Amino acid sequence: MPNQPTTPAGGSHNPRNNPRPHPKPTRRHPSQETGSFSAAPYLTGPAAVLPPDDDPAVAGYSYPSGHDAASQEAAARAAYEQYAAAVSQPHPQAANHPQYGSRYQQQGGYAGYAPAGANPRVMPAQKTEGQMTPYDDMGRYKKKGKKKGGIVSAIVAVVILAVIGVGVYLYLNPPTYNVTVNGMTRTVHDGATVGDIINEGIVSPKPGNLLAVDGEVLEEGGGTPFTGTINGSEFTDAATALHKGDTLQIEDGADATEDYETETVESEPGHQELGDGAIHVYVPGETGQVEKRTGKVSGKTIEETVREGRDNIYLKYNADTKGEKVVALTFDDGPIGTTPELLDVLKQYGVKATFFTIGDQIFDKTDFSEVVKRAADEGHQICTHSYDHASGSGRGVDMTRMSADEQIAEVQKGQDAITQATGKEASKIFRSPGGNYHDEIIWTLQPYVTGEIGWNVDTEDWRRPGAEAIAQRLLSVKPGDVVLMHDGGGDRSQTIEALKIALPQLVEEGYKFVTIDQLIAYDDVEALAKDLQDAAAA
Repeated sequence: MPNQPTTPAGGSHNPRNNPRPHPKPTRRHPSQETGSFSAAPYLTGPAAVLPPDDDPAVAGYSYPSGHDAASQEAAARAAYEQYAAAVSQPHPQAANHPQYGSRYQQQGGYAGYAPAGANPRVMPAQKTEGQMTPYDDMGRYKKKGKKKGGIVSAIVAVVILAVIGVGVYLYLNPPTYNVTVNGMTRTVHDGATVGDIINEGIVSPKPGNLLAVDGEVLEEGGGTPFTGTINGSEFTDAATALHKGDTLQIEDGADATEDYETETVESEPGHQELGDGAIHVYVPGETGQVEKRTGKVSGKTIEETVREGRDNIYLKYNADTKGEKVVALTFDDGPIGTTPELLDVLKQYGVKATFFTIGDQIFDKTDFSEVVKRAADEGHQICTHSYDHASGSGRGVDMTRMSADEQIAEVQKGQDAITQATGKEASKIFRSPGGNYHDEIIWTLQPYVTGEIGWNVDTEDWRRPGAEAIAQRLLSVKPGDVVLMHDGGGDRSQTIEALKIALPQLVEEGYKFVTIDQLIAYDDVEALAKDLQDAAAA
């Protein structure tokens, strides 16, 4: 086929797979000079392809001139059929073709390769095993292009962010910036300190002096170099760094005291008795503290009071109820056999009282522990009146005659008996036998009691003057009074009858009956003691 180029090695007869297109076959048309004609005008459909002029199957063929149209068409069809039969045979060079030779042989040349009725010169691409079409690997070029573009975009973004970051940093941390020093705007370099602006003479504070412990000047200029604030906060370190916009106020330095050694000396509180009244309570003092300072440079020593001491005060006073009608009934020397009857009367009228008991009558001489427990359970205050009413060296009435150890034992043993009977810690309120409580016994017993109670009204029921006489004394009470009565020490029937007479009248008058602890709570004893102490010192 002279007009069709030989298929190149590794090529294809499919024009889409061939790097060089096939040259179009030369179409022949009838010539007026020669009288020859072409069959092309008479062929239609997809198989209308003319044989090349140099094809052996039609070589030398010519059509006589002068024939009519029908004859010419018939001749053209015959020529085409002859050509088609020729081209359906295997290509003479197909067997030696490096890529498609076997296919030509198996499929019978063009006829086997191309679909029936298709143009043998323009055939659809068919991918065989192992064959790659020209566009199969276009994806990798596209991916490489995208990857390369992404890297470039990332680099550009990083550069932009770096430029922005540097700009922000320089804005926030400029190489130089302004600060305000003592009301004036000053420009300082980045990293400047307070010491730098002092050294440069922007401000010139005068240092304070170094002082001895007694205030004498040891070294001029030896104190703090300056005093100042930054943005309102005090500082003393010259190495303090400055920042953009800081406001400084720098003044002269302060005096400084030399280093010194210290020694603390404590002073025990003294004792004072102040006031007058039925209630006697302790207001504990406080240890004073003095610090001795000895200068390491001057060697001088001074004393400075760290804490003022305060004396122990034994305060005597009468309760101030601000007019409220309250009275404290107290009963001594019990319990005895008639104490339960007395409790019944108190319960009948809603009266709370304070019982000053004798310790050995609770358990040792007799066993009235259940009576004591009942009194405590019904809301009465249970206190000690000593263990055996100052027997022995106290002659049964005066503990001040006893030794300090005996005095302490009288109180502690009496309290222990109460605790054993009630199952609760005994009250620290105490009444001394006979009311004898003065001089050294006051301070001897301070660690063991909180107060010693006297009385405002003595009913003298211990004399047994008769129920009416006892009742009249009881009816003479005033708000805040402490009343002395007895539930032990002998026959107390008159006392019980007197209560039955007086209590209804007092209740009708609006009086309430409280315990000693409740009565003490009406006053601020510390404030009262301080007022009396200040008055005594004036």
